[in-house]
Amino acid sequence: MAVVHTTPAKVRPPDSDTHPPRALILTGCHGGAGTSTLARLLGDAADSGLGLPQPPWLPLVLVTRGTPHGANRATWVLERARAAGIAPHALVVVSDGPWPEPRLATLRLRLLGSLVPVIVRLPYVTRWRYVDDPVADTVPRRVVRALDQIRSATRIPQGGST
Repeated sequence: MAVVHTTPAKVRPPDSDTHPPRALILTGCHGGAGTSTLARLLGDAADSGLGLPQPPWLPLVLVTRGTPHGANRATWVLERARAAGIAPHALVVVSDGPWPEPRLATLRLRLLGSLVPVIVRLPYVTRWRYVDDPVADTVPRRVVRALDQIRSATRIPQGGST
């Protein structure tokens, strides 16, 4: 049975005296999507868990795994976001292994491309399976490129708003 979150996420704007400024909000489309690790890799992202922030005070990025289930959950979360008047800035697809993405996931995610401005693929890093803290390990260039794509997708034009 799927877990359905009906209440908004309890994400509040950070207190500037005790928390570093955040540049964006990450919301997982399902448990185990990789949102917490991604937030640590970005360094300036707030992790809202599985609930959509109401309303997001920063650019919103949805995170899912590159699996059929992940793509299905991303579709579901995007529908809820659009119904709530929330327009995510990007969808990050976290690879779940060194093998190719399942065809069904690829097809579903391709359809979502019309609902979000950018889909960013975060590659799988085999070495991170064997370390205590992947964020403390060396970040491969292909991951750095994906992080840069996320930051670029969430930049708000001068004088603009979310």
